Amino acid sequence: MKQYQKYLISQTEQFDVNNFSFLHDEIDDINEKTNNVPPVFKAEMIIAFLKDHSLNDEWVAANPQLAELVNANALSTGGIEALFKSSNSNPVFQQDLVNYLKEKFTASHSTVAND
Repeated sequence: MKQYQKYLISQTEQFDVNNFSFLHDEIDDINEKTNNVPPVFKAEMIIAFLKDHSLNDEWVAANPQLAELVNANALSTGGIEALFKSSNSNPVFQQDLVNYLKEKFTASHSTVAND
């Protein structure tokens, strides 16, 4: 059976957060659920899991609390995962998405720490 992508991302399309309104809600939800975990490898772990459901052993050892949340699917976000799958043939789009997510997951912790 043929798998259809949820989003139609061409090989030349540029990532624009304004085209994916669900991102803000999913990012906010993830940040809320991870506010109390250490920031060590936070962005890297979440992004790697959303992108291809994998975690680096070094990250897991450094942040077992976050690894447990991620592996328990407590941070399940269908939209971001679908966006990664739909953009497999566009590495520039994916890298821009990764950069955007990294900024949002990193910024949330520095905001909480500065409150």
